[in-house]
Amino acid sequence: MKHNITFLYPGQGSQHVGMGFDLYEAYPEVRAIFDQADKSLGFSLSRLCFKGPAEELNHDLNAQLSLYTISCALTDVLKIHNVLPDMSTGYSSGFYAAAYAAGCFDFIDGLSIVKRAGEILLDEGSKIDGSMAVILGLSSEKIDAICQQVGDVEVAILNTPSQTIISGLTSSVNETMEVALTEEALDVYNLSAATAYHSRSMELSGDRLLDEIKDIHLRDPLIPLISYLFLEAVPDQEGLRNVMATQLSRPVLWTDLIKKLLNSTTMFIEVGPGAVISRTVRWIDRDIEIANTDTKERLLKAVGKYNTL
Repeated sequence: MKHNITFLYPGQGSQHVGMGFDLYEAYPEVRAIFDQADKSLGFSLSRLCFKGPAEELNHDLNAQLSLYTISCALTDVLKIHNVLPDMSTGYSSGFYAAAYAAGCFDFIDGLSIVKRAGEILLDEGSKIDGSMAVILGLSSEKIDAICQQVGDVEVAILNTPSQTIISGLTSSVNETMEVALTEEALDVYNLSAATAYHSRSMELSGDRLLDEIKDIHLRDPLIPLISYLFLEAVPDQEGLRNVMATQLSRPVLWTDLIKKLLNSTTMFIEVGPGAVISRTVRWIDRDIEIANTDTKERLLKAVGKYNTL
């Protein structure tokens, strides 16, 4: 019987100071990836990841670059342990590392895409007063109805059946939070995000990214690379360009994606720092088999689980 392994890549919010340092010390593959990143970016991303300061690491673009870099490094380490994915996908900006795992581009080409996407989003975001917020305890359908009632705000991320993230103009986000509480939401709170990611306010970002990556060398995915928006495998390199651009201003249908992948996955591996993805996955289905890789110890434990399947 074939065991299907899906690699899940975290997005912004999973970063923390010190992430990956034990792996950097242990594996030349990790050092090679960070050395490439430092040289390409013109500053020490490795130092930022390992020593901080946290405030600088948590800046949106730095967080996105850091997560992509460490997730790609972990992918390479798993490969030398003969742990290979049958499918890959990512949460928000984690999609770029998932595309790397699927063989769609070299590390540096992917890093340049992450950098340009992040810069474009921040530039477009500076043109509006946008923000994001979490709503707990209401169905996504109920929250969507409130958003439509308020206007200029929308459902941006379906994290779990009971946790939804909204995005839009700050005044509308705040009003939606207030209405949600009157509708007996369990809790609401603002997210630390520079702008209204995954909202239609960012539509021009997709057009700009598509234009800027038209000359970057992409390859067809070697394994199914699943879009968090369309919930289908990216067909080819041109499809990948369009998916990366479109996803910038559209929702992350994470709950639906995980439920769909359950039908064909024996084991999930979260490839990146922290365990944010694992927690969301377990809220969707507590019986899911998922392993973490954010430290050398946990990575080796994941390798062990893989080898016993």
